[in-house]
Amino acid sequence: MKRRTWLLATLLVALSSRAQSYDAARARENWVLNCMGCHTADGSGIPGKVPPLRDSLGHFVSLPEGREFVIRVPGAANSALSDAELANVLNWVLGTMNAQTRPASLRPYTADEIAAHRRPALTDVARVRAKLVRQLQANGVQAVAEHY
Repeated sequence: MKRRTWLLATLLVALSSRAQSYDAARARENWVLNCMGCHTADGSGIPGKVPPLRDSLGHFVSLPEGREFVIRVPGAANSALSDAELANVLNWVLGTMNAQTRPASLRPYTADEIAAHRRPALTDVARVRAKLVRQLQANGVQAVAEHY
């Protein structure tokens, strides 16, 4: 009986780990086709034009409003990606480009979360981003510039 309980617990942990992971190959492909053109291959963005995602996205998702902000920026909200594909790409970006900045308690994005918050796309991205950066700075995060 103890072995059966242990086996069931082990299986549940393995399944939940898979449910929280991302499909790296699909995410990378969708990144290249939908995101890389503006945010650049390594996610560093274009100074003065496109904000970096590398080493900054993890800070934004530490704030509840920041987590939603990431979904509602026009490039994400209006992309051709399905809700599941967008969740996969965001989880991949957080896992590969933000390993040092993402919160330890980060919940992976889900297709349901994306569907619930994706629309409407933000119309004043700069204002919302600046507010979030000020919140991050108040929390001691100085690594994210208010203006990109």
